[in-house]
Amino acid sequence: MKFILNLIILLSLASCSNDTRDNSEEITLSVNGVWKPVQYEYKGKSYPIGDCEKKSQILINTDYSGVYESYIKDEVSGNCINPDSFSGKWNYDKLYNILTLSYTEGGVPKTLKKDIEGLSDIELRISDSSKNVDGLAGNDDAVLVYKREF
Repeated sequence: MKFILNLIILLSLASCSNDTRDNSEEITLSVNGVWKPVQYEYKGKSYPIGDCEKKSQILINTDYSGVYESYIKDEVSGNCINPDSFSGKWNYDKLYNILTLSYTEGGVPKTLKKDIEGLSDIELRISDSSKNVDGLAGNDDAVLVYKREF
């Protein structure tokens, strides 16, 4: 009887899992889609983007082909202009959080790199030091926040 009781206890202990792994599915975030800028963030504050900047986009297709387009307001005419528009092949380096567009301009191969500060299903946060967002002299090391369009 003691043998059977010990066997039952041993089998009960053996059936308990010591597996500490998370059994939930691994979530893989994708950079594919159309991303539109919505705001800048700098030193804990949010700054709106202009109507022209709202026309900008990052498009990354499932085969990683795509475009980068930026629009700004022309200070002289007041019209929206498109100073940067590149079409090519995107690469997303998950280890270093860098998004790179390889494209050709005038027959010369070029690259455009964007440092990713954060990525979720609906938001892409990219380092951007090209703009003075706080109104003080000098460009700011801000984050340009993009939202995925569905």
